[in-house]
Amino acid sequence: MNLLEQLAELEVPPPPAKFDTQLHDRVNRTLVREQLLDLFVRGLPWTALQFFKAVLGVLSYTLTGRYEPTPKNKRQPPRT
Repeated sequence: MNLLEQLAELEVPPPPAKFDTQLHDRVNRTLVREQLLDLFVRGLPWTALQFFKAVLGVLSYTLTGRYEPTPKNKRQPPRT
C-alpha cells in the first residue's frame, strides 16, 4: 500500500477548543515584540538623527546668517 493512501485513511483529531485563540495570542505577542524592536533599533535612531540635523541647521543659520543646503565638497565651481 502507498504511503499517501495510508495517510488518507488515517483519522485526524479535531484541534483543541482554544487553538485559534492561543495561536492568535502568540502571533500577536510576537508581532508586537518585533515591531517594538524595529522601532527602537531602526526608527528612533533615524528620527533622532534627522531631528539633530534640523537643529544643527537652525543653529548654523542663527550663528552664521547663512544656510548651506549642499556640502562644501559638492558645490559648483564659480563661473568665470
